[in-house]
Amino acid sequence: MIKRILRGCVVGMIATPLVVAHPAQCETVTLDVELKLTDREYHPLADVPLRLVPGVADWQAADAGVRLVTDKEGAARFATQAVIDRRWRWTNIGFTPLSMPSRVDHIAVAAELEFALPRKDGEDTIRHWLYTAEIYRYRDGDCSTDDLDKIYEAGPDGRFTQLLGSGATGPNFLMKIDGWVLTGSGYKLWDFMLSPDKTDPTGKHWHLKLGLMRMPKVQLR
Repeated sequence: MIKRILRGCVVGMIATPLVVAHPAQCETVTLDVELKLTDREYHPLADVPLRLVPGVADWQAADAGVRLVTDKEGAARFATQAVIDRRWRWTNIGFTPLSMPSRVDHIAVAAELEFALPRKDGEDTIRHWLYTAEIYRYRDGDCSTDDLDKIYEAGPDGRFTQLLGSGATGPNFLMKIDGWVLTGSGYKLWDFMLSPDKTDPTGKHWHLKLGLMRMPKVQLR
């Protein structure tokens, strides 16, 4: 999904009796980003290097986004230019099996994070993987996400184009690396909020809050 959205920003919706197909409307805005990195007990993880890629067209490039290091509170803040688009998203109606379309603001996010893969005969192998997520903001201000989804590794040209797995935080996630089958991707998105700056009359200033959680280190069995 992330590739289809950011490259063209001309994503249409299949027409239904309730909705007329419209292209996605894209806009480049100034985005203030607030990141928090914790362990599973929500303790901050300090001095962790990572790269965050919010709303960037060429998101698979090795130098896309912003490189940063978390402070003693496990936090990092920066401002950047990002693409936010408007699209249709189907949502459930209460606790019924029915759903209806809603117009939402959307941003695609990617994060390059380190994954420590243990070895039986030596030190851990540190892999650098690019995790992707989609965040949607509804008219009432509520936000939703399907959590981290696809995971990519860099190819020979340095671009993160080699898909390792999808549904990264789902119950059926499986990924084979160096002959080992992983049942967890190492990270989870535990907090997120996309919101416009209400003091900016132009509507071109937004805020993005993200909370990433590093899961316990994988064990070889």
